[in-house]
Amino acid sequence: MPISKRQLELGIDSEAEEWMRQAYHLLAENRDLAYSTWELHEAVLGTAPFPDAKSQKFAGVLDILAETGAADKGVVDETDYYIFRHAIDTNTWERDLSKV
Repeated sequence: MPISKRQLELGIDSEAEEWMRQAYHLLAENRDLAYSTWELHEAVLGTAPFPDAKSQKFAGVLDILAETGAADKGVVDETDYYIFRHAIDTNTWERDLSKV
């Protein structure tokens, strides 16, 4: 299945982009809370056991979300956390300047 130019630039497929949207919306709705990778994994993918490759793909998606400026990433006791940073247009993954 073809992917968009922006997906190619970000290094994601359609599945990963949907995960990014879901994680972004959760962070945007809870701007004062930082979520661990596992907490976001549970919120987006559920609690069923997943192959390591899928979990690694999800962790990579969160890093890309931080690279877009939508989230900030921090580490506490060797655990990665993500928190809302800027409003992003989830169609282009560019900063939404109308919400600044």
